Amino acid sequence: MRPLIGIPCHADYADGSKRPIYCNNRAYVHAIEHAGGVPILIPFLHDFSMFDTLLPRLDGLMLSGGVDIDPFIYGETPHPLSDQPDKELDEIELKLASWAIQEDIPTLGVCRGMQVLNVALGGTLYQDIHDLCPDTLHHSHRHMSRDYLAHRVNILPGSRVEQLLGPGPFMVNSLHHQSVHTPGRNVVISGKADDGIAEMLEVPGHRFVIAAQFHPEEIYTKESASARLFASFVQACGIDSMQENGVMQHELASHAAR
Repeated sequence: MRPLIGIPCHADYADGSKRPIYCNNRAYVHAIEHAGGVPILIPFLHDFSMFDTLLPRLDGLMLSGGVDIDPFIYGETPHPLSDQPDKELDEIELKLASWAIQEDIPTLGVCRGMQVLNVALGGTLYQDIHDLCPDTLHHSHRHMSRDYLAHRVNILPGSRVEQLLGPGPFMVNSLHHQSVHTPGRNVVISGKADDGIAEMLEVPGHRFVIAAQFHPEEIYTKESASARLFASFVQACGIDSMQENGVMQHELASHAAR
């Protein structure tokens, strides 16, 4: 049985009609699908108790890109170049991240998702890389196509990321203006750009908690490391699902033999 992987939605407005909608980029959905998972979009729920019904059915969680996290959450005042935060999204995704870590649910963070995981574990962010780290590479290539390969990522030897993706370095796209500053509890920065900016993290001691500051969902068809990231994630999500399915099949077979 294929694993069910939750992807939180964002609140937005439909073009033309301006009707309020919940949505996310198709690339995330199809990257999970391509790797063998079943993506499930999670809308905002005002009654958080409803998550008690939904979450136990998920085999994995993917936290996607989006607007900047409210810096007050990690003890800072907003930088002039920070986005207007979406406080409801922050609340939901931080709760989901904390739940996944506590319950050891395989989790993949992408861009904002990497930052959410770090903040959920008590870490902080650079609110604007260019302003606060002026000698670094240009990381926000939003004027280019989303699959434009902007720089390389160097992988920490001996890390889980190296085990799953290979030793690197490999090329990535780059669409962010923020990044991890102080790593959170047990967070290991397992991939960096040549300028030292954090590009991947992992949290040892869990089945799978890995995040990328770049956007692997946009480049997995042409960059093998990004394809391996999704394949490894879906495989980790599928372990319990396959075991549960095996138990169910055994029980059905036993019942039929009676």
